[in-house]
Amino acid sequence: MTTTTPTLPATPVRARFRGSKPGFVLGLVLIGGIVALSLAAPLLFPQGYDVQDLTARGLPPTWFGEHPLGTDHLGRDYLARLAYGGRTLLLLSTIAVLVSTVIGIGLALTSVLAGTWLEVFVDRIADVQLALPSILVGIVVLALLGPSNPTLVLVLAVSSWVLTFRIVRAHARTLLHRPYIDACRLAGGSTRDIISRHLLPNTLPLVLVSASLNFAAIVLLLSGFGFIGLGVQPPSPDWGQLVAAGQAQLATHWWLSILPGLLLVALLVGIQLVSDHLSTRFAVTSLEGNR
Repeated sequence: MTTTTPTLPATPVRARFRGSKPGFVLGLVLIGGIVALSLAAPLLFPQGYDVQDLTARGLPPTWFGEHPLGTDHLGRDYLARLAYGGRTLLLLSTIAVLVSTVIGIGLALTSVLAGTWLEVFVDRIADVQLALPSILVGIVVLALLGPSNPTLVLVLAVSSWVLTFRIVRAHARTLLHRPYIDACRLAGGSTRDIISRHLLPNTLPLVLVSASLNFAAIVLLLSGFGFIGLGVQPPSPDWGQLVAAGQAQLATHWWLSILPGLLLVALLVGIQLVSDHLSTRFAVTSLEGNR
């Protein structure tokens, strides 16, 4: 009797590229370029982002001139404003991702170890969180408390903890049935030992994937707040704020909206490519570890 090896269907080119090493490298290049520009902003533009030159208002991009990406309606160098705007965007988004990750991990591990009633209670809170549009909740909170950086971080973190919570909870629930968890308990290990020695190390790869996905969502949400005027407040620049400010002059000064929009798209594409690669890699690792 002969056996035939089953063949998998051909993978679409787009899906193969998104989870492949070239896609991962491209994502790192896009993210690395934007991060480098943002971090180097004080060195490249020591004069800051708000220096006005009324004799150089509305200059188009000249690439190799004094203002490579042109100027705005007040004569401010647009490359400097884009660099400092990216700096603010990345800083607030990173802090929000860290806070939301800590919240998600803490609630997930606490609810799994504490018992069914707490797990059900937190899960219902997560359902309510998912049922409410993040942009709508953010608008209400920012309108009541006022748009400030701490409030923005709070809104962004609270709107994005559910993904980490559900991923960590599902994986931690399966880990609790492993023999080494029972061995740790029989050896007199405390709940802290179970978390620090077994649950956290085994869930960190999945946490990294959820954090990368949350980062893209937070960047987009923060830019959306900036676009409607509830994000980072002037004079500090923000990409969403710059897109909104330039849309009225799109026909004559196209770069004011197009350039920050392109940077935002490049950052989101880079994050998505990296997160796709990480999710593919760690999903395989997780499956092998669960056998």
